[in-house]
Amino acid sequence: MFNFSKKLAFGLDLSDISLKIVQFREDHGKFSMSSFIKQDIPIGLVKEGVIEKEDELVSIFKRAFAKPNGLPFSGREVICSLPEEKVFVRVIQLPKMKKEELADAIKWEAEAHIPLSIEEVYLGWKIIDPISEDIDHFDILIAATPKYVIDKYLSFLRKVNLTPIAFEPESSSVVRSLIKKNDLNPTIIIDIGATGTNFVIFSASATRFTSHVDISGNLFNQEIMKKLKVSEKEANQLKIKVGLDKTKGDSKTCKAIEPIIDDLGKQIKDYIDFYHDHSDHVHSQKKDITQIMLCGGDSHLLGLSEILNLKLNLPVKLGNPLVNITVDREPSLTKKELLINTTAIGLALRQII
Repeated sequence: MFNFSKKLAFGLDLSDISLKIVQFREDHGKFSMSSFIKQDIPIGLVKEGVIEKEDELVSIFKRAFAKPNGLPFSGREVICSLPEEKVFVRVIQLPKMKKEELADAIKWEAEAHIPLSIEEVYLGWKIIDPISEDIDHFDILIAATPKYVIDKYLSFLRKVNLTPIAFEPESSSVVRSLIKKNDLNPTIIIDIGATGTNFVIFSASATRFTSHVDISGNLFNQEIMKKLKVSEKEANQLKIKVGLDKTKGDSKTCKAIEPIIDDLGKQIKDYIDFYHDHSDHVHSQKKDITQIMLCGGDSHLLGLSEILNLKLNLPVKLGNPLVNITVDREPSLTKKELLINTTAIGLALRQII
C-alpha cells in the first residue's frame, strides 16, 4: 500500500524466526517460481516484527541471498511485507468527492480510527472498487504503520543494497495469493505461523478486518513438551505426526493441544460475529462468512480442518497460493511449503495480478 515505483520485483517476508524471498518469471503468459529462499534466523534479531539487531540480520541475509534455490535473483527491487501485529488496517467511508480532495479527507478520517497520531505513522490507502454503481460514497481501505517500524526496514534494505518499491501488510499479500480473482464470497483466512496467527476477513473484493493473536505452532510445541515431558524436537515431531488425529493412536498429544484449538475456535467465532455486526460497509447480498481458508506453516496440523468444521459449521480448506496464475511448471515446493511461503508468494505476485 506504500508505493515507491512500478518496476518488477521479488517478495520479501521477514518474521521473527525466518526470512522468505520469492521471485517469479514469465514466459508467454505463464509463470514459474524461478527463485526462492527460506532462511531461519536466530531469535531476537526481529522481535514482534521489528528489526532489533540489524547488522546480524544483514550478514544472514547476504549469505542466503547469494545462494537461492533455483535461478539467481533478477534485479535489486523488492516488495516487502509489514508485520500484521504492527499495522492498523481499517475500512473507512467518505462521501464522494474529487479524487484530489481525498488525500486530506482520508488523513483526517484515519486519525479517528488508529491509536497513534497521524504524525507517528506512514499511511497507505486504496479505494475499494464498488460492486454496484448506486453507492453514494467511497469505501477506502487504509493501513497505518508506525514510522519506526518502516524506518528500520528501510535502513536494513539500504545495507543489503535493495530498493523497496512497495511495503504492504501481510494480510494484503495473503489475500492476493489465496482468493481467486473476482471471487466475492465472504471468507475468513486463518494464517497459522510459528509465532502467531493472523485472521483476515475478505468480502466483496476487499479485506474488511484483520487481527493478530498469539496462538501459534510454537505454542502447540510448548504444550506438548509440558504435558508429555518431551524435548522440543520430540514435541515438534509429535505435532507433525499426530496433531489432532486420534486415529494415530496417541491421544496424549491430541489432548495436549486440544485446549489451544478450543481457544482458536472460540476466537474465530467471536471474530466472525464481530464482522457480522459491523459489516455495514460491505455492499453485498452475501454478508455471512461462507468458508474458512487455512494457510501458514501449521495449517497442515492433522485433524485441524475437521475439528474447525465441527466447531464452526463452515467448510474449511487449505488455501492454494498459486490459484490466480497459470503455472508454466510446478514449483519444487510441496503444498505445505507453498503454504509456508504464502505471504512471500503474494508479495511477488503484486505486479503480476
